[in-house]
Amino acid sequence: MSRISKAHMFAAGAHGGVGQKRKYTGEDYINHPVAVREIVAWHGGTVEMQIAALLHDVVEDTHVTIEMVREHFGEHVAEMVLALTNIARPEDGNRIQRFIINVRELEQSLDMQTRMIKLADLLDNTSSIVSRDPEFSAIYLAEKELMLAVLFDGKEIGADAGVVEYLEKKGIEHSLLINARAMVTKGIASLQPVHTKRYEKHKALIWGAWEAA
Repeated sequence: MSRISKAHMFAAGAHGGVGQKRKYTGEDYINHPVAVREIVAWHGGTVEMQIAALLHDVVEDTHVTIEMVREHFGEHVAEMVLALTNIARPEDGNRIQRFIINVRELEQSLDMQTRMIKLADLLDNTSSIVSRDPEFSAIYLAEKELMLAVLFDGKEIGADAGVVEYLEKKGIEHSLLINARAMVTKGIASLQPVHTKRYEKHKALIWGAWEAA
């Protein structure tokens, strides 16, 4: 069995073990990590990046610990999964306060490889939410717009240093960032007026909280 297949089974068992399903569709949650892995693989992600993509939600959403990830998949995969795991808890405050905590932590922990995985995660989640929940999209898109600006703009993104060097030499952005920004921009443009007002209000609140933090 390949390491990727092992990670697939591990993640499917972890998410299935807590009965986790995809919001809106009710499908098995593993379909989301699989989609993230496929995006990462399509953009040249390494085997370990693909494994981390499959496991990126197991510590946050299931009973799996980072020590278990380390034991089964090694230190590097564990480091990537930890970097991608949101740390804020309900007791840390309201949605905006928790969002700022998570983004601050991501700002410190993401590297060029985990930025690729996070962008793939953002792409799959955004396509699902925007097409199914226009009301929540107003909140979600404002948050993803901030994340793209502070976590990815001008930052190194790539499976290896050679990719990063090539992009810098050519003066171009990674295709994952281009695609993510286009999807968020399109989603914002598609909002109905009532939802646009909600988006603008939430955008002002989160940027104010970000600058004050």
